[in-house]
Amino acid sequence: MKYWILTTEYPPFFGGGIATYCKITASVFSKNGHQVSVFIYDPGSSDLKITIEEGVRIVRFPLKRTKAHQFLGFNAALSYEYAEIAGHFVEREGVPDIVEAQEYNGIAYYLQQFKLLKYKHFSDLTILVTCHAPSFLCLEYNQVPIFQFPAYWTGQMEKSSIRCANILVSPSRYFIKEAKKRMNWTGIEVKYLVNPVNLPGIDKPAIYSPNYIVCFGKLSPLKGTFELLRYFKGMWDKGFNYSLHIIGGTKQIFHPEGLTMEDVVKRSYGEYIKKKLLILEGEYPANEVRKRLSMAHVVIIPSIVDNLPYTVLEAMSFGKIVLASKQGGQSEVITDGENGFLFDHFIEHDFENKLRYILSCDEKSLDRIANNAIKTIKSTFLPEIVYDQKLSLIKAYLKNPPSVDSFPFPQQDPEKASESNQPGVSNDLLSVIIPFFNMGEYVEECIKSVLSADYSNKEILIIDDGSTDEESLKKLKQIESTYPVKVHYKKNEGLSLTRNFGAIKATGSFIAFLDPDDTVEKTYYSKALTILNSYSNVHYVGCWTQYFGGSNQTWPAFNPEFPYFLLHNMINSSALIFRKDSFINYGLNDPELIYGMEDWESVIRMNENNCCGVVLPEILFNYRVRTNSMSRAFTSVKRLHLYRLIALKHQKLYNTYGAEIANILNANGSGVRFDNPTFEIAQRSSFSIRLSGIVKEKIKGNKYLRTIAYKLYRILKN
Repeated sequence: MKYWILTTEYPPFFGGGIATYCKITASVFSKNGHQVSVFIYDPGSSDLKITIEEGVRIVRFPLKRTKAHQFLGFNAALSYEYAEIAGHFVEREGVPDIVEAQEYNGIAYYLQQFKLLKYKHFSDLTILVTCHAPSFLCLEYNQVPIFQFPAYWTGQMEKSSIRCANILVSPSRYFIKEAKKRMNWTGIEVKYLVNPVNLPGIDKPAIYSPNYIVCFGKLSPLKGTFELLRYFKGMWDKGFNYSLHIIGGTKQIFHPEGLTMEDVVKRSYGEYIKKKLLILEGEYPANEVRKRLSMAHVVIIPSIVDNLPYTVLEAMSFGKIVLASKQGGQSEVITDGENGFLFDHFIEHDFENKLRYILSCDEKSLDRIANNAIKTIKSTFLPEIVYDQKLSLIKAYLKNPPSVDSFPFPQQDPEKASESNQPGVSNDLLSVIIPFFNMGEYVEECIKSVLSADYSNKEILIIDDGSTDEESLKKLKQIESTYPVKVHYKKNEGLSLTRNFGAIKATGSFIAFLDPDDTVEKTYYSKALTILNSYSNVHYVGCWTQYFGGSNQTWPAFNPEFPYFLLHNMINSSALIFRKDSFINYGLNDPELIYGMEDWESVIRMNENNCCGVVLPEILFNYRVRTNSMSRAFTSVKRLHLYRLIALKHQKLYNTYGAEIANILNANGSGVRFDNPTFEIAQRSSFSIRLSGIVKEKIKGNKYLRTIAYKLYRILKN
């Protein structure tokens, strides 16, 4: 079997849970005769690097293999790069049997989009997503503003990645229960498969140092740092004289204070540090961690939410007495009083009572629990055991993969979606509708681009909205006699009614709107029609836009999703390809929106009626920027007036998402201010915003840079 793993963490540069999981998984599949490749972004590399490490091919690649970083924020651009590198190797070597990816940071998002959108080299992929620790959950517990861009959009990518997985795996039910509170889980099937762990080569518990209490894990709100220290403070203040040793990273930023966790802890618990009751030992190499763990009387894992932390599994594999919170997947591994101990954050004094009990246990009781911990790991978590279960799961899927005839939208109601897709005109004809008013200078170039498109079964309708310019009218007559184009003349009524008129006159099952000064790329219509003919619940298709004329910027559109779509247009809605009946029923433009945004409101209405659409993530449409265009006269006052009208038209919808809308606006400001949710909203240049994401990743992957960065951070903070 050809097995590929996409990950953001892999040894030796990373040593966290994802890195440990990927290392063990890659190793066990390789040892069992499979061709394993690990793909990982390397911020320190300027070119592709391929090495073989213990039989596993490691492909390290830089960020800028494509131009995505020029118009996408860091995590979105990184996801695009993962798709690009995977596509490059598929083209070179053929389709792997399985591509496994983490859900964290949505790195598989664009890979899955390319697959679902039937792109060459991607459509035959089978993508397995393993749930580790999505940012939409972890950032919330770490008190990071989760509605602030780009964190908000990264969370949306993660949720989409979970929904779009061919095979979805989670090591704990607790984690899924938490995820279900934060996303629509309808129709998602998840398989439970524990994380594998390597035994350290011991069969019985090591001799421990009495009352040596270790918290194994980095300082982090998510990991229960504040709760743990509060428990110990209460005990110390009552005369408890045993020290707490914390082994793990201390440099994570606590965002509400803008300080590192180490600074926050030292500020609040400095007197206990001076008394050597609280000892922050920091990070150690793996061998030193094992040595210190082996000495522990009790290992504490106090997470306030967790999936299935390796800290628990590793401590149990050493035969350590683990005292862990119930708030995580560890509660599915530890049987309280049998192979470890569990406490509940929601029961007062539960932690203190459990810890005091452990410290009072005799040797025989502790040995029994420690031996049971080792047996638990041996019976359930050894790599070969997990490998057999995973291989069986994969083979079962590959033997009978389900057909996919519906696009997995995050919010669409499947039953209502099927009801809204009533058959009307039944043909494959595409009607390209060009609303026209005094645009003779550009229209011929527009028509030539349509005629050059590789989708052959099409008609072109020009709808003249009462043009008054003689040269433009002459141009229409010339075009009508030169090209296979039909021109309809009508009185001047504005863009909205002109589009609607064209839609009614169209004879095709599909319609596409195109302004006369814009152009399309050759493959746009054929790719869009492929999607519309593949998924009964997709009602329109868009793409990325390239500006030309007065600008050379790129607009990367996104699949329209509520609630963000209610605050800002996510798609070039004037260049979409629709199912005609869906547009006639739900998408006709509203002439009341006299200043613009009628095309955006049209798509809001379609989505509101479960007629959702997708975006082809590539540049297939060209938008001309003119000094005298409608958009140039689009003032902020006009925009705010239209926002008000749209909200009134869809008041029920805005009420439904009111809390999320309020949070997005509070975190990022008015929808007038933002245009791309993958970038941070800040009073600084776009260059510095893009650079910051790259720099952060380089710092994370280099311990020397981390040390320098934290010193600089403290200097600036002071």
